[in-house]
Amino acid sequence: MGFFSKSDNEGNAPPPNKAKRQACWDSRDKFFACLTDNNIDNSLDPNQLGNVEDKCGNYKSEFENNCVKTWVKYFQEKRFNDLTRQRYIDKLEAEGAQQLPFKLDNSKR
Repeated sequence: MGFFSKSDNEGNAPPPNKAKRQACWDSRDKFFACLTDNNIDNSLDPNQLGNVEDKCGNYKSEFENNCVKTWVKYFQEKRFNDLTRQRYIDKLEAEGAQQLPFKLDNSKR
């Protein structure tokens, strides 16, 4: 199954053009800025949904209306994963961890 499937793209509608993609990204950025301003990390967490709607509901609606459904979920999951990853890296660095002087090659496993 490709990046755009019929269920994601409402039948036979063409994939989003450049203007539609830009509108999606702009509304995503506004929604994510609102989440950050309100200290909401995981906008998909059922325990946070009320808080998300109260504080950022308009931005969320715009985001969902401007983006393909699968993009909405992907961007929210990616944001949470990136935040979690960065916090873990920050914690390790605070404990004295340092980056390896080389990159591991996992392809030989």
